[in-house]
Amino acid sequence: MGIRKSPPVELQPMVFLSRWQVMETDEGFRYFIGRNMETMSGRASTCIVKFDPKTRRGVTGTGRIYELVGKSGVDTAANYLWAVTCAQAGTSSTDVSSDYDQPAIAFHRTMAPFVAHLFDEGELGRLSARIPATGQSFEVRDPEDLAELLFAKGVRQGYLSFSRFDRTENRPEFVDLVRAVGHRLNQLKRGLPRDADGALGTEWSS
Repeated sequence: MGIRKSPPVELQPMVFLSRWQVMETDEGFRYFIGRNMETMSGRASTCIVKFDPKTRRGVTGTGRIYELVGKSGVDTAANYLWAVTCAQAGTSSTDVSSDYDQPAIAFHRTMAPFVAHLFDEGELGRLSARIPATGQSFEVRDPEDLAELLFAKGVRQGYLSFSRFDRTENRPEFVDLVRAVGHRLNQLKRGLPRDADGALGTEWSS
């Protein structure tokens, strides 16, 4: 079973976990582990720094957001990954998932929102996107136009991902385009026009 480094936070700001657990190490730090619903692979987070029981979302040390979907459970791949992580760190852990399991809330949050994969088309300023949940694909040059198409289909800020980051030649340019799409999605969520927050280049944050 292979282990690889997670994508950068700016390209995968949110992860939806099913079959999730919360593990507490001997040092008292807590971590999310479970199945990444987007890639269907095992996942182990960095240390949890904040958790909101109402939204079922937690923020980890990297700034990435994890949303717990459904009830807690056990994912074989995630448990293997966590065992290797603990062995390398020379620590052990305890399952504290019961502190986070709220069936009444989990019952109403059984599916993750739409996630959109963004792709670099090899041309400056050109992006395409695919929504796995619906099978729809979009190809446009303007990231703001792409954001408006995605928003109309149910994609929201934070639901963007890029699965072929290692193959992208112009990474800084691509990251800027991804941020531009996310920025416009945020504007649309708040019902704002394109220029409401000023130039995109001065408003982005990772």
